[in-house]
Order: sequence, then C-alpha cells, then structure tokens
Amino acid sequence: MKNKLFPIGIGGGLLVIIVIYTFIQGSLSALNLSNRLFLTGLPFLIIGILLWIFSSGFFDHFQHSMHQAFSRKQKKKSEFQSLSQVGQGRYSFWLIIAAILLAASIICALIAMI
Repeated sequence: MKNKLFPIGIGGGLLVIIVIYTFIQGSLSALNLSNRLFLTGLPFLIIGILLWIFSSGFFDHFQHSMHQAFSRKQKKKSEFQSLSQVGQGRYSFWLIIAAILLAASIICALIAMI
C-alpha cells in the first residue's frame, strides 16, 4: 500500500503545481489546463509503456543475440542484465502518475467542450 501512495502523491502534487502555474500565468481555462496536464503526463506515459514492454521479455532474445554477436571477439564473456529485469515492477510507478494526469486532462477537456 505504501508503494502505491508515493506515485499518487507525486501525481497529485504535479496536478496542484500545474493548476497553480496556470493560474499564475493568467490563462486559467479548462482547455489550457487540459493541454498542460496532457503534455506533462505524456513523458510519464511513454516511460511507463517502454518499461512495461521491456519487462514483458519481448526484447530479451534480440538482446541476447546481439550480446553474443558483439562479444565473440572477447575471450572473457561479460555478464549482462536482460531488459526484462531492468523494468521489473517499476513501470507501475510511471503509469500511475500518467493515469492521474491524463485523467485530469480528459476531465478538463470534457469541461471545455461544455
């Protein structure tokens, strides 16, 4: 439970910071707020999806064959960490923050359409 509260706190904090920044800029409208929330949430979504794909093991075979191809000239075989171990369980942190920001962006976009 503690691990899920940290990204929720970060997402909520970013949400508040973006609202305050938009208010300070003097352009507090639902459409501007929606755009800023979306553009802030997009990098979190991209990183989360990349880590999710890497942790699925989709690229492990390709990585292993590239490692073998480039390490043929070396006498000592070097150890490598597979991509599925890099993002193991870390993608949910990024996706929770992205979900908070993108959900707020969609809500603001719907309010702007009214």
